[in-house]
Amino acid sequence: MRSAIICLLLFFAFIVEAQDYITITGKVTDADKGRPLGYAHVGIPDKGIGTTTGMDGHFTLKIPEAYARNSVLVVSYIGYRDFRSPVLSLGDPANIRLRATPANLQEVVVMSKAGIENIIRKAVKAIPDNYPTQPNTHLAFYRESRTDSAEAHVYLAEGVLNVYKTSYKNDNEGQVSLVQGRKIILQPDKAASHAGFTAGHMAAHRFDFVKNRRDFINEKNFPDYHYWIETITTYQDLPVYVIGFDKEEGGAGRLRGRVYIDTLSYAFIRAEFEVRPEALRRLSDYPLYSGRWKANSYTINYRKLGNKWYFGDAVREGVYADGGFYSNEVIVTEINPKRSGPLPYLERLGREDAFLRITGEYDDDFWKQYNTAPLNEKLQARVLQLKNAEKAGEVFSREYMAEVERLQDSIREVHSQRRTLDETPDLSEILPRGPMSVQRSKRRSWEWQFAAGAGTHLLETEAADMTLSYLTGREGETILSTTDRLSARPLEPIYHADLRVLFHKNFFFTWNISRDLWNSYYRERGLGFGAQANLSKGRPLFLRASVQESRLRYARLLGAADNEYGNFRADGSRFKSNRVNMYYGSRTHNLKLSLELSLELNPGRELFVRGGYMLPYAERQHLYLKERQRLFNRKALLPLSDSTPVTRNGEPFNAPITPAESLFFTVGIVWK
Repeated sequence: MRSAIICLLLFFAFIVEAQDYITITGKVTDADKGRPLGYAHVGIPDKGIGTTTGMDGHFTLKIPEAYARNSVLVVSYIGYRDFRSPVLSLGDPANIRLRATPANLQEVVVMSKAGIENIIRKAVKAIPDNYPTQPNTHLAFYRESRTDSAEAHVYLAEGVLNVYKTSYKNDNEGQVSLVQGRKIILQPDKAASHAGFTAGHMAAHRFDFVKNRRDFINEKNFPDYHYWIETITTYQDLPVYVIGFDKEEGGAGRLRGRVYIDTLSYAFIRAEFEVRPEALRRLSDYPLYSGRWKANSYTINYRKLGNKWYFGDAVREGVYADGGFYSNEVIVTEINPKRSGPLPYLERLGREDAFLRITGEYDDDFWKQYNTAPLNEKLQARVLQLKNAEKAGEVFSREYMAEVERLQDSIREVHSQRRTLDETPDLSEILPRGPMSVQRSKRRSWEWQFAAGAGTHLLETEAADMTLSYLTGREGETILSTTDRLSARPLEPIYHADLRVLFHKNFFFTWNISRDLWNSYYRERGLGFGAQANLSKGRPLFLRASVQESRLRYARLLGAADNEYGNFRADGSRFKSNRVNMYYGSRTHNLKLSLELSLELNPGRELFVRGGYMLPYAERQHLYLKERQRLFNRKALLPLSDSTPVTRNGEPFNAPITPAESLFFTVGIVWK
């Protein structure tokens, strides 16, 4: 009885969910030639909802049911008249035929090179009028795939993204978060070597040539490019300039292609370009590409909503040096023109994230109400082939049978507990959510972090008259000597570098070195371990505590001594300089305790403030010598003895000039 009620509730829940939106499917073709039109835009412009057709012209569009009654479906394609039809009048499937508009070459003949450049100049100047001047967050669909040199697909990864676009008045890159994603690995051995491909999901920002002011629309690069008008076509029934561009002879232009500009508003509405072969020699040209490529081409479109143009979609196709093919595409499926704030910090994907590693299982019913782009026929066949093979093998899979047995044992344990008939056991924590799968524990990986900073060490020294000497061991003859007043100093400015190795999310080993900034001899290094805790549920705020064994060599410069003795040896080094700096200080072994507060600025960087305490447990005073006026200065560290007498205010002296205990404070940056 209970099972029947649960099934009935699930059925009604499915019906309610299914009634939230309707699905329109169809195909877009050329009315005269019958060929499919790939990447045509299909949507409801006044609602900001849309998608694009696949290479075979097919599309699937999901719209809220409330929009169906009064909305008009519009299909747009460069060089064709728009198709418009009330949603309720469409067939199932919809067979949409677009008619080409004749090219208008009337203005091409009279347009000079300076006139064409002026069109681009006007379009750039009109960007604040034609594009959003406030940040917006849109919904987008993203897909990336990779083939091997034989054109067999290695993997496919897809996702629905929240895309935060910043104002077109600045060049700040926006943000991306993953709503949900899926992947299918077609060749596991090859996919493993390509799983680290990063920043693909940033395509809506990387390929936005208007926002990034790519060099072919940047006035300072005009001398590097040759421009010409190819034709005047139409888009959304309005005339559009099609301006071709390529490297000027003797210029430094890196791209070639064409850009589409509305003749009335001077809005950039589309660009098609590729990277010239010689420009691919750059290993990194972010935001366009990074790595060794044989070819890279891009197609970018913008969509109009109200009186503004928004980034619409982009396709990037790259050919690896070994012949493998990589593509990533992004389609903004729902434009939200309202001002919005940045995405929640913990949900953002970083530029360094690999999309393939953060997506989940591949399920045919995965997307529900989200709009996506259809797969091409070849990739569809490969996906179907693999899924059939998985279904055939999963019944006999050891992991699957082990999971079934585990579930049966868990259910038996629940039923073995004494319950009344009215009590229903809660199996939500026992039964897996969604399709049954085995979760394998991930191998623990070590994380490396590097930190650098600057600050102060409170090593207070008092003013005193001091004499430092260095004598020969046999005759007691003075080689070097200087007398001067050691000035008072409350602290030492220092800089330092740390290396941390996290062997657990909360525990780490740490190693550091510190140096003085000027006018002293300060050499410190420490080795130890520590623990950390995240104090925030939003932007991470780490509290770190560490304990280290630290070795510090610190000495104050008293003055420079004239070397009238000539060449001499000290601490194994031969001194030849006529003048030698003389320092006095201590070598100490310390227990070093530190406490740090670190705020994450982005997933790869933190800003920290650190305070610490140093307690010496062993020390020895020393004299430090350093040559002057030589390219390679000799140095010597000499323990105090009969050959290195020191006086302070006229009295023999063999004690530290700094307090036994000290504090230090630093600020800096952590890279991870």
